[in-house]
Amino acid sequence: MRIILYLSGEFEELARIEAETFLSRVLLADRQITVGECGFNRFERFGLIHEASLHLFSCESNELHDFFREVEIPDGKCCVRVRNIGEKKADSTKLERELGAILWKRGAKISVSNPEYIYRVYLANKAHVGILLHVTDRKQFLERRPDLKPFFRPGAILPRLARSLVNIALKEGTLLDPMCGTGTIIIEAGLMGLNFLGIEAYSNIARGCKINLHHYGLPSNILIGDARNLPLKDESVDAIVTDFPYLQSTKALGDLLDLYEKSLSEFKRVLKPNCRLIFISNLDVEETVKNFEIKYKLYQRLHKSLTRRIYICLNS
Repeated sequence: MRIILYLSGEFEELARIEAETFLSRVLLADRQITVGECGFNRFERFGLIHEASLHLFSCESNELHDFFREVEIPDGKCCVRVRNIGEKKADSTKLERELGAILWKRGAKISVSNPEYIYRVYLANKAHVGILLHVTDRKQFLERRPDLKPFFRPGAILPRLARSLVNIALKEGTLLDPMCGTGTIIIEAGLMGLNFLGIEAYSNIARGCKINLHHYGLPSNILIGDARNLPLKDESVDAIVTDFPYLQSTKALGDLLDLYEKSLSEFKRVLKPNCRLIFISNLDVEETVKNFEIKYKLYQRLHKSLTRRIYICLNS
């Protein structure tokens, strides 16, 4: 099945990597659009992917009317919805009416208010047309904002980012967050139906994390422990996703580098071969990650004094 994935423009580079985890083969990329062969259809797991559509065709924008004169018409009620993604903005309402009229003249049952099938037209550098399969409920991520959880501490990453990283890390198996904090990463993993384990060094934060897990109906899979000395067997987890503490003062640099060196050694030990480690940092730590293959390093600027680095690594 060939599908169109409509990506978030908020962190497009990461969204594109996430999209690749749902595809067995990427056929083309065009701004916030990726087209490819579907390899994993758990669309409800999307983080930074807004929509999935069954790909019908891609063409130049000025060829749309001709293609709609040939496109297959479904048995049920249908309509056309246009999304502008490129720099040149078309009159989407006018185009929807024109393309819908072509379908109607060919015998299609048109229903704007209650369609069974939606022809989704994405206008990027080219036009990409499909039948809409899935729309991500983005409201859910706002409802799970860190500050709306029962236990909150500043600095937690947003659920959409956490979910995207979990998707990139693994399709199935057990995910470990060895510095789980308030639990954003393991909560998203749990809500996606994955096995998870969180480890937290501070007992009061671990208790708060358990409260958050209980709030979402998830098991309290939390251990109090040190990421530098994990209470786990060798090669016992399928992925590690974590957010390192951020350097706030140069006085703490030595302690933080010690945490990186010792914890990354432990991550190497407990992670299965050819599985992924993904971590967030506010430091450039390539030298410390020498035992892993860095597949991607992405930057996310939050404000003038904080730029996140997202390392996506393979335990090769």
